[in-house]
Amino acid sequence: MSLTINSFGNNSIYSLFGGSSSGVNSMFGGLEGSLSNLAQIKSGSYGKLVKSYYSKYDTDGNLKDGSKVKSKAETSNLSEVRNDTSDLSKATDKLLAKGKNSLWEQVETTDDEGNTTKDYDKDSIYNAINDFTKSYNELVDSGQKSSNTGVLTQVAAMVTTSAKSAQTLGKAGITIDKDNHLHVDEDFLKNKANMTYVKDLFNGTGSYAYQVATKSSMANSYASNELSNITGRKSYTSTGDYSLSADDMISKFNTTT
Repeated sequence: MSLTINSFGNNSIYSLFGGSSSGVNSMFGGLEGSLSNLAQIKSGSYGKLVKSYYSKYDTDGNLKDGSKVKSKAETSNLSEVRNDTSDLSKATDKLLAKGKNSLWEQVETTDDEGNTTKDYDKDSIYNAINDFTKSYNELVDSGQKSSNTGVLTQVAAMVTTSAKSAQTLGKAGITIDKDNHLHVDEDFLKNKANMTYVKDLFNGTGSYAYQVATKSSMANSYASNELSNITGRKSYTSTGDYSLSADDMISKFNTTT
């Protein structure tokens, strides 16, 4: 597994995430509170996301091209973020499903000789996790291109959650590359991984998948609200539901975690 290590200094990092420097005051708002300590900030797991956002602004906090108008490219990116968060939500729903739709109920199979065994449907589990990682990677890519602070903050926090879970993810055959993308080793997952670890990662409230989905949903809210501001129309999710405000999402997050 390869994670990027960056050489940010303590003061410059603090000014980005919670302090005040060169007229830029708390550009990333509450992200500092979502991380446990400065050492995690300096880990570099989401350094590319920070650089991508910060490089677009001068020391006074203005866009370098002087533009105050949302471009078509920004609108397109926000729509892309919304689509990617929707795809990730659908992929996560499959992993978190309970009852008869749960992937985590062991099933009985009988071979040609009449021997019956009970095990997980590993093909279905692999397919669901692979869909999750593909949607996750697409959101990382679209999120790091965003000019919206809220979107970038949530995607950065999502990447940090993965970095903190890297060791357990590895036990499921999942690695993180230098671009913060997740990769699943199909053979390892199906034949070598302890399915208890896999289940703990991707099923249940508070699981890794649940935490990622929560941050993705908040990114969707920020993108939807920004699109609403640009177009002057209410933003709806791809499923037809009206998007909650960022404050509503944060309130919901605080009451469930």
